[in-house]
Amino acid sequence: MIPIIDLALIRRYPHDKPFITSLDLALSQTGFCYLKNHGIPPALIRAAQDAAYEFFSLPTLYKQHYSIAHAARHSGYVGFDENGQYPDEAQRLYEAYDIGLELPFEDPDFLAGNIFYGPNTWPDLPQFRPAVYGYYQAISQLAYLLTQSIEAALGLRSHTLTNLMRKPIAQLRLIHYPENQNLPRDAQTHTMMGAHTDYEFFTLLYQTKAGLQTVDRKGKWLDVPPLPDTLVMNVGDMAEVITAGRYRSNPHRVLNLGQERFSMPFFAAFDYQARIEPMLENLNPSYLTTLHSLVAGEHLLQQVRQDFAYLRMQAAPLNPTANSLEIAHLHQARNPFLKGKIRWTQ
Repeated sequence: MIPIIDLALIRRYPHDKPFITSLDLALSQTGFCYLKNHGIPPALIRAAQDAAYEFFSLPTLYKQHYSIAHAARHSGYVGFDENGQYPDEAQRLYEAYDIGLELPFEDPDFLAGNIFYGPNTWPDLPQFRPAVYGYYQAISQLAYLLTQSIEAALGLRSHTLTNLMRKPIAQLRLIHYPENQNLPRDAQTHTMMGAHTDYEFFTLLYQTKAGLQTVDRKGKWLDVPPLPDTLVMNVGDMAEVITAGRYRSNPHRVLNLGQERFSMPFFAAFDYQARIEPMLENLNPSYLTTLHSLVAGEHLLQQVRQDFAYLRMQAAPLNPTANSLEIAHLHQARNPFLKGKIRWTQ
């Protein structure tokens, strides 16, 4: 059962005790929860959704003009053929559009070659940028408030985490799953997006149709259908590191149910250079052996390289000043957050 958390008081009282207790319980027990009274206007959500639908309805040749593989930074259109390095990617059936924090061409990190900073790629559609980036800004503000509440829930000093979000590498992804009536016989396990964890701190998801599933503590798949006027929140890899396993980055997937589906996951994240490590006083000693400190941006780069062929083909490192040993370590580092790996234990 996925719990429902009421955010009615969060904008005025992000440290409200009953609220942070319920949030902490949800994130530690299931890693997933619904958020109601989240404060994002329905009209803002609808505008972003309409803009996305307008873009995805256009000819493939037009959309490919804004391909993420040819963009100045990691932003743009992701086609149906952008498969990752995972066995379940053979069933992949979706297209997407990725954006992040909007920064000018003069941004020093962008000029240094950091693919997570700089100007976004925007299609030549009048309503797309204001609608989509308007939603990005609103959901970013909600994520900041939730981060304050998580600090309180974990007993951390105020701004311990939010101070790591001054220039976040948070991303918004618009995802379109097309209608597909040619369902296989194994439709109950046939996926449009394979099992994976989310790489960042946590995710805030808007979705239109059923299909999303997550794993419970017994290893069984659990449906996470859309509920009216709610967002779905789930724990990401960086939260699992910070809490030493108290919050689990739970695997999830999207089934192919034959119907058209649209979703907007926002991946709340820290600054690129933020050092992410266990921060709690009472740590789980049995879990510390599989976790280590991460640099937020290096972790994200390592993970998205598995998702995007164009990144795997790039010979140049993200950091032009990195030496060959650092680059080799980045490519070869062992990472416990493997796509499709179920780590819940009783």
